[in-house]
Amino acid sequence: MEQPRIFRYDTVDSTNTVCKSLAAQGAPSGTAVIARRQTAGRGRMGRSFESPEGLGLYLSVLWRPEGTPEDLLPLTPMAAVSAAMAIRRVTGAPVRIKWPNDLVLEGRKLAGILTEASLSGRGVDHVVIGIGVNLRQRPDDFSPEVAQIATSLEAQGYPADRAALETALAEALCQAFGHLHTPEVYAADYRRLCLNLGQTLRIPDTGETVTALDIDRQYGLVVRRRDGTVDTLRCGEVSVRGLYGYV
Repeated sequence: MEQPRIFRYDTVDSTNTVCKSLAAQGAPSGTAVIARRQTAGRGRMGRSFESPEGLGLYLSVLWRPEGTPEDLLPLTPMAAVSAAMAIRRVTGAPVRIKWPNDLVLEGRKLAGILTEASLSGRGVDHVVIGIGVNLRQRPDDFSPEVAQIATSLEAQGYPADRAALETALAEALCQAFGHLHTPEVYAADYRRLCLNLGQTLRIPDTGETVTALDIDRQYGLVVRRRDGTVDTLRCGEVSVRGLYGYV
């Protein structure tokens, strides 16, 4: 496994953006970018990610994998379970996963993950995975909308050693990259940590309700629709919510 080479900044627009710039300059696999503040933090499906100075941990890791774009399908959920286990190990917090890649603590969002790939011909030039973890926020540190669903480690009674968590998360993301061609190694832990399995969920875009049954080899969410048909939802295509709120 590559050991992360870490670049630290006080403020960036986005650690993913900086990491992609380093990739364009030839930076190798394992390059990591950490910032104390992001002015334009981003999440999945075009959403913003609130990144106030000193209250969170904002980290991105670069990898140059061998493989095809299809090989990347399970990568984001793999990163989620690897990161969740790292946070559990460092802080003792009982972090869970909301499919496909939100990290949840006591029913509220603790962290989000964003994966971005640069393709070259029919292959992959590089991939950047970014994670933002809420460390010290109190409810009034979040915007009103985010405060309804978010929390932080400190707010839930799990203060974190920032340096230890930075190192653990950088290594965790590198481990996920290293298992790109063996995604099944994370499957049991993903199933154990995933909040959604066995639950009735709502697809916000359509209002449809489904029952989550399992994950497949690429970490798609296998669901039963109301008419009894079984289908698979893919991360990047849809999001899911609990019937009565975020989870």
